[in-house]
Amino acid sequence: MTKKNFSLLFLLAATVVNIVMTLVIVVTLIVLAMLVIKNILGLEAQSAAAAISITCTVCFIGGIVLDMFVYAKLMDLVITRFHLEDKLDPRMLGKRGAAIYAKEKASKPKTNLPKSVLGDDDKDTWGQTAYGDNTPEVTIAPEDATYTPLNPEDFAGRKED
Repeated sequence: MTKKNFSLLFLLAATVVNIVMTLVIVVTLIVLAMLVIKNILGLEAQSAAAAISITCTVCFIGGIVLDMFVYAKLMDLVITRFHLEDKLDPRMLGKRGAAIYAKEKASKPKTNLPKSVLGDDDKDTWGQTAYGDNTPEVTIAPEDATYTPLNPEDFAGRKED
C-alpha cells in the first residue's frame, strides 16, 4: 500500500471519528446546559425559551471549537503512538511533516533525464564557469580608461523631449 493510499484511508477514518466526536461533544454540552437551566436555575422550558435557544447556540459553537482542539490532540497522539510518520504523506503531518517533505523533495532528481545521460556525477554543471560556480568572470578595465561620475546638477531643471 502506497503512502497516498494509506493517507487517504487514514483521512477517511479520521473524518468519521471527527464527525462522531463532534456530535457527542455538542449533544453532551447541550444536555449539561439543559440540566443546569432546569435543576440549578429552576426554570421550566415554557418560561425560558429565549435562554434555552441562546444556550443551545452557544453550546453548539463551543462544541465545535472544543472538538477542533480535541481532534488535533487526538491525531497527534495517534500518529506518535502508532509511529505513522513514515507511513503517511508528509503534507498531512503539518509542522512535523514539513521537514520530512523538504527532505524528500530535495532527494528527488531535479531533471527528467535518465541517469545514463547525466553521467557518473549527479550534479548539473550546465551554465557553470571554469571556476565551478555561476558567477561571471571578472573583467578589468584598461588602464587608460577614465571614469567620470554623473553630476545630478547637470540634469536638474532639464525637460526631456
